[in-house]
Amino acid sequence: MKSFFYVFFFLVSISLFAQKATITGVIKFKDKSPADLATVYLENGTKHTYTNEKGFYKITGLPYGKQIIKIKYFGKDTESVTVIINDKEVVINHTLKYNQTNDLKEIIIKSKTKERKIETKGFAVNAIKMKDIALQSVQANDVLDRSSGVRIRQNGGLGSHTHYTINGLSGNAIRIFINGSPIQSYGPSFSLSSIPTNMIERIEVYKGVVPVELAGDALGGAINVLLKDDFNKNSLSTSYSVGSFNTHQATIAGNKYDNKSGFTLRGSGFYNYSDNNYKVWGNQVYTTEPTTGDITYVRAKRFHDAYTSKGFKVDAGFSKRKWADELLVGAIYSSLNREIQHGATMESVYGNRKVAQQTKLISTSYKDASFLGSKKISVDLFSSYSRLKRNLTDITPFIYDWDGKRKEKFYSDGNSIGYYEYFSGAEAGNPTLQESIEKVYVGRASSKYKINDNHAITANFLHTRFIRDLQDPLRHIDIRNLEDTRFSNKSIFGIGYELNTFNDKLKTAVFYKNFNQNIQIIEYKKENDASPVELNNVTRDVTADGFGFTMAYEILPNLLIQTSIENSFRLPVARELFGNLAENLEPNYNLKPEKSKNVNLGVVLGTFIYGKNETRIKINTFLRDTKDKIKRNVREDDTDETTEFINDESYISKGFDIDVFYSYDRKLDFNGNVSVFNSRFNTQFNETGLAYNWYRDRERNAPFLTANGNLRYTSDNLFQKKSKTVFSTNLSYVHWFYRDWESLGGAGKDIIPTQLVSDIGITHTFPNKNLTLSLDARNILNAQVFDNYALQKPGRAFYMKINYTIF
Repeated sequence: MKSFFYVFFFLVSISLFAQKATITGVIKFKDKSPADLATVYLENGTKHTYTNEKGFYKITGLPYGKQIIKIKYFGKDTESVTVIINDKEVVINHTLKYNQTNDLKEIIIKSKTKERKIETKGFAVNAIKMKDIALQSVQANDVLDRSSGVRIRQNGGLGSHTHYTINGLSGNAIRIFINGSPIQSYGPSFSLSSIPTNMIERIEVYKGVVPVELAGDALGGAINVLLKDDFNKNSLSTSYSVGSFNTHQATIAGNKYDNKSGFTLRGSGFYNYSDNNYKVWGNQVYTTEPTTGDITYVRAKRFHDAYTSKGFKVDAGFSKRKWADELLVGAIYSSLNREIQHGATMESVYGNRKVAQQTKLISTSYKDASFLGSKKISVDLFSSYSRLKRNLTDITPFIYDWDGKRKEKFYSDGNSIGYYEYFSGAEAGNPTLQESIEKVYVGRASSKYKINDNHAITANFLHTRFIRDLQDPLRHIDIRNLEDTRFSNKSIFGIGYELNTFNDKLKTAVFYKNFNQNIQIIEYKKENDASPVELNNVTRDVTADGFGFTMAYEILPNLLIQTSIENSFRLPVARELFGNLAENLEPNYNLKPEKSKNVNLGVVLGTFIYGKNETRIKINTFLRDTKDKIKRNVREDDTDETTEFINDESYISKGFDIDVFYSYDRKLDFNGNVSVFNSRFNTQFNETGLAYNWYRDRERNAPFLTANGNLRYTSDNLFQKKSKTVFSTNLSYVHWFYRDWESLGGAGKDIIPTQLVSDIGITHTFPNKNLTLSLDARNILNAQVFDNYALQKPGRAFYMKINYTIF
């Protein structure tokens, strides 16, 4: 903590020495309309900026005295304004001598987009703009899987559980946010798989260190999804996608805004369905000859994996008012039905096990960038309450083969005598009709105080309360009416200080976080009919502190170096502690918090513009020292395969990302990235002093080398005048990796083979700009693609999507 405050006071002293003046204003055309993207710069060339859509500009870090400001609009003469600076803040408004008549088609703009500004704050972050991607038949998870350092791992097709990995840290070490609030605030059925991509403005991927305004205990990184907030216009759009495996996805989204009162009504809905009946094959996919027991490896269709989800989200309130940028009350309803095809691996085949769930949620949100009329204070408040009901059905004992048939029994003479059954009475353990009720309360408060142009303080507080009640009519009568309950209370407080100085070339931040968690389990068990009822009552409290530092320095206009350092914790989530039978996930009440020291060092080169060519390169290196890593384990017994989360000692991860962007004439765009994350087991001896055989082995069941390449070509007027056609292709590579520790076993160890997946697509926007048609082919070479413990993902697939903007 002492080092934290030393750094704090050091930065304050630097900034006090460097304070200078600020000029702001609005540039308008002769007809009083705002001049968007006009260049405003000093005559000596040391400072420049661009106006926004409202004509507003801002130049900071100016010395006192006489300055000549130049204003240049595309294709027009430069105009000058002389100003005497004798105060910290000077307002200079200017009306140009002409109106906007330019065709901007051939203009190259070098101003920083929102995405570029985010990427140059000192954090290792990718900011992904979704405007064009949203028109394709891809989901948010597909987009993330193409981002450097990110690996999306799924248990199967549409609707399967998704695991996120960023630079070698995975699972719940990666936190997901929607508009800065934890995704659990929106209910379990509201996920990145169900959010329509045409509702998303951009996605921010933070690697390792996460800004304090994202209130949470993310340890390995965070994904923040920013939804569109076009409050001040009326709109209605819809989309429909159809494709392989009987997949259907439909969305609708609209916004109603009254300019006079500020009343805002915003809504969206979605529907997803898929049979997920794609073909699988390999050493876990076989049928058994009933009389001899001989096995035959087959290429089989998944036959019990259908998925349906639907839901809507409605917000009503007021926006764009003097007293609030946003005051909304919201409601969400969503439901899903999912058949479960197999256990933790593909060797345990199911034919009847299924789960259904419904989520109801209410929320309130308040945002104001000028709280109580002060432009220095911004406030962001959010709260929600959700109730989820989950029903798990597993009551048939029959054993299935991958041909979709029950395994039949025969006498020695060949006559059938019935079917093989699990001794436990059900496919994944004891028969169950379990109903679980999960209640989640979330409250988040965030505020930023801007002391001046150089200094700002941010504070954030997040509180989450989780309650799960379990009921099962098939449990023994002695414990059926007793209440099984799981509680979890989690609070996270963060405070940070930001400094921008040396003419905005140096951006630094320091932050501190405090973590608190209380869990309680009340559970009744009965081993058999003769045994007594046992009460398992567990209570545990955890408190921890974390801190970090970020810095970005613009050495040259096209050369930026940035670094971030963090010592942080992440608390186990309810799913890891309490399990989830619907996912064959066992509880582990003894999980400890995961700890990690994270260091990032990166450089950004560009954007370089020469003629019609544009190039940008980003390089990031990282080091992660992780203790008590929480990760999935696999346990096998005689009747089923289940998983649980465990604390897996310590790991050291080192690696790097390289991102390359190239554009020619803004028509041909290439994005490529390579990621290497070398995560190795770093505990030599166990608690009894015995040596681990896999000490310094690469982490098992985890990819360590990935690469992605995306090529896009945009053509105007190709099929119709005023139309736009985009051709795209994407190539993804995952190097082979061991399923278990590489030091265990001899030749023939299980590996997850190298995967090379190719996608192609074409998107055509018709002349009226309201209708877009896209065709996509996924995994066109039908490569065998695996994830968690050799769970196979879909092969070759084709999709068509229609986007229609009604108004």
